[in-house]
Amino acid sequence: MSFSERDLQKKLEEMEAEINQNTTSNSQQSSPKSIFSQFEINPSPQVQSWIDSGKAWFATLPQIGKAAVAIGAVWLGFSIVGAVLHVVSSILSIALVGLLLYIGYRLFNKNSSSN
Repeated sequence: MSFSERDLQKKLEEMEAEINQNTTSNSQQSSPKSIFSQFEINPSPQVQSWIDSGKAWFATLPQIGKAAVAIGAVWLGFSIVGAVLHVVSSILSIALVGLLLYIGYRLFNKNSSSN
């Protein structure tokens, strides 16, 4: 090995050590809290009292009651999502029918003006 090759090898090892040191210090500094920004929701006192009373009521339920409430909440959630999807579907259908009527009107209007 010549002098320049040894010098290059030493420089390469120093650079690798520096990169490894930077990588480990960055991974130790970054945590899920710094990656994902969190925000705090502060409900009004009246809403907070409703939430607290709901939590207290849910805590007093037996296991079967908690399961029933959970199933009901899931069912209600899916019902709301389904209703929203129906509304979006209806809006898209109306837009498509309107577009077809407009195209038909333009074609009819074009044919009648050329006669």
